[in-house]
Amino acid sequence: MSESHSARLAPFQPETVWALKDGTLVETRGVRVRGFPLSALTQYRLAAAPHGGHRRVLQLSFGRARVVIIAQSYVAPGKAEDRLAGFSAFARALSRQAADAAPAARFSLARIEARPALTWVAGFLAIGVAALLLSSLSAGMAGVGVDMAARMSFVLILLLAALPWLSRGDAFDPRDPPRDLLP
Repeated sequence: MSESHSARLAPFQPETVWALKDGTLVETRGVRVRGFPLSALTQYRLAAAPHGGHRRVLQLSFGRARVVIIAQSYVAPGKAEDRLAGFSAFARALSRQAADAAPAARFSLARIEARPALTWVAGFLAIGVAALLLSSLSAGMAGVGVDMAARMSFVLILLLAALPWLSRGDAFDPRDPPRDLLP
C-alpha cells in the first residue's frame, strides 16, 4: 500500500512529496530523497489554524530529525492551493501505520503551549531578581534592593506554582484521529 501527499513549501523550492512505502516515510524534494522508518517515530503532532480554516500542519519527530508536512501548497505570493482532502487521508494512514510500528510514540494536538512561555518568563524574572539584588548591593542600597527583590520573587514563586496545571497538549488515539481536524 502506497499513500502519498505533495505540497510546494516555498517559492524557489520544487514540490515536496511525502509517501508511505513499506513502513517508511519517504520525503522527496527535487532530487533529494530522505527516508524515515516509522518504527523510529517519537512524536506525531497535528496543528490547525487557531481560528479554523483549512490550514493544517503535521510535525513528526524521528529522534533528532524532524519532518513538517503541510496541507496547503504555495502557488504565488499570498496564494495557496488547498490540499486538505489529500493531506487528511495521508495523515490518517500515517497515524494508523505509525501506531502499529511505534507504539511508544506520542500522538498529540499542537496547541499554543503556555508551559514553555511561562518557563522562559520565570527564568528571565529570576535573572532580573539576581541583577536587581546585585546592583542594589553594589550601590549601597541593600534595604531597597532586598525589598524589591522579595516582591519580584513572590511573583516568580506564583508563576512556578502555576506550571503543574498547564496543559502538555491533548493526546488522541492514533487509530482514530480527530475528525474535526482531519475531515
